[in-house]
Amino acid sequence: MKKLIYCVIVVALAAMVLVGCSKKEAAPSAASAGSLTYVTFWNQGEPSSDYLELCVEAFQKETGIRVNYTPVGRDLMTKIRTDILSGNSPDLIDQDFVEINAGLMKGDDRGLLPLDDLLNSSGPDGEARFLDVFNKSEMDLFARDGKYYYIPYVKVTSGFFYNKTLFRSLNLTPPRTWDDFMSVCQRLKASGIPPLALDGQISFYNAYYYYWAAARVLGSGKFSAAANDPTGAAWDDPGFLQAAQMVFDLSKGGRNYCQDGYEGSPYPSAQSDWALGKSGSVLCGTWIPNETSPMVASDWEYGFFAFPEVPGARGSYNDVEAYLMGYAIPKDAKNPDNAKKFIKFALKKEWAQTFVKMTDNMSGHKDVAPPAVLNDVTAYLAGATGAHKSYDGLMSDLPDWWANVFYPIDNDLIFGRITPRQFIDRIKAQTIAYWQGRVDVSGSIR
Repeated sequence: MKKLIYCVIVVALAAMVLVGCSKKEAAPSAASAGSLTYVTFWNQGEPSSDYLELCVEAFQKETGIRVNYTPVGRDLMTKIRTDILSGNSPDLIDQDFVEINAGLMKGDDRGLLPLDDLLNSSGPDGEARFLDVFNKSEMDLFARDGKYYYIPYVKVTSGFFYNKTLFRSLNLTPPRTWDDFMSVCQRLKASGIPPLALDGQISFYNAYYYYWAAARVLGSGKFSAAANDPTGAAWDDPGFLQAAQMVFDLSKGGRNYCQDGYEGSPYPSAQSDWALGKSGSVLCGTWIPNETSPMVASDWEYGFFAFPEVPGARGSYNDVEAYLMGYAIPKDAKNPDNAKKFIKFALKKEWAQTFVKMTDNMSGHKDVAPPAVLNDVTAYLAGATGAHKSYDGLMSDLPDWWANVFYPIDNDLIFGRITPRQFIDRIKAQTIAYWQGRVDVSGSIR
């Protein structure tokens, strides 16, 4: 209820500001300013869509540009594909960059317009360059041939979320190392609390564990390199076996640290039970407080700790995940200039702050503070020395391998159905078969 009241206040204040601005200077007429078609991956009624509706309204009043705004939901790429193929492309889209990459930027395809001209123009609040509004190392993650195709207004990372009140009651300290993490898990289990909440029917949640373990043991980029090695030889690096052992130790076949029946748990059962205090932590993206806050007790205090480091390993604790969502302009957009105007307007600091306040998410604007509920995340990100894509980029860069090779084998590992050695043997064999064209859509080798 507090969040609802707060959002209403934010909207009301923003509306008053817009009315005041509109009196100062008359907006250009719609006829002269033109229009743009904007399709978003948010669903109508979500806080992020509510924010965008407010932003669109303000943009129209200030510029006179008419915006045909449509929230279509997470399967945006499927829904706009026909329009793009028929020459009726929207002018502006937004989504997880991984999803847009997979749909419009496969291989040598360039289904998007480069945005370097926009990023090299002045920033929305007087910055020398628009590019200076963002963390360049994160922007570089999705650059192609030295060009930028995306502009983020949402930033996500992942790690373990927990209830500080619970940890204090058990005298537990958020762990930094893997050994400390395993000790915390054991103490939670001994107290009758499943240490980990996992909706095992969601493969990309399961995948967090191996991807992060591999990043900590080997360093970012190695997981992706192994998947892209047609010989399979990269999987012989003992670090991949070590990462598999870490995941197996958490599984039903190891120390059994997830809640009972996790392998069959449908979303959002496990995370909801976690929010009700029935488990100790959940490995998830920074959207989890937003999704669970209506369910938590009054004394609940969100805490966060990064995926633990492995002392002596090659990976860096301060190499952080940059899971970015935001704007892109299809190459056949009819009104690309108006789309660029909207992007710059929406990344004004005041609008980036409004986004954070209304959604409890982090902004892609580097000078906008994250919401208070993510204070622990902010502290962790402040020590970042590098950034990498979520899942080491494999979900977008090699989607068929990811879905048909990795997911089935990884699920078996985290469910404790195969040993770490079997995991390596299978993923090596199926990676070789994949590059030979012998893996079908079910993951079986032909």
